[in-house]
Amino acid sequence: MNLSMNKASVFMAASWTGLAGLLLYGAAQATPALAGFDIFGTLLLIASSIALLWTRKADEYTEGLWNAGASTAFASMVILAMGFSFGAGFVAGITDSDGENPVSADAVLTLQIAAFYVALFIKRLLGVG
Repeated sequence: MNLSMNKASVFMAASWTGLAGLLLYGAAQATPALAGFDIFGTLLLIASSIALLWTRKADEYTEGLWNAGASTAFASMVILAMGFSFGAGFVAGITDSDGENPVSADAVLTLQIAAFYVALFIKRLLGVG
């Protein structure tokens, strides 16, 4: 029996591991009782990201999943980091108030990672492309 996994299987397992890490990180940020577990979520995300990056070209399907996630993460970064900042500055200029960026840098990073996994799993569940 061959216990080695092919690259496509590693990609699929890493996607679930990354999603679990993201959920653990989010739960640790939202719940004071889990505050110490955010490092485990972060480590899971880092490990799964390396595995996803390494195996993204295993076949056309995994490459399509990767491209969907990466494109969505990039679009969310542009919208969140630049679009919301521009909008907040524009509103502050019109209202003559001290406008602050409505989205912190940590939130932008977390939302980018979440956007990656949402797009990856939507494409995976729908079987599109």
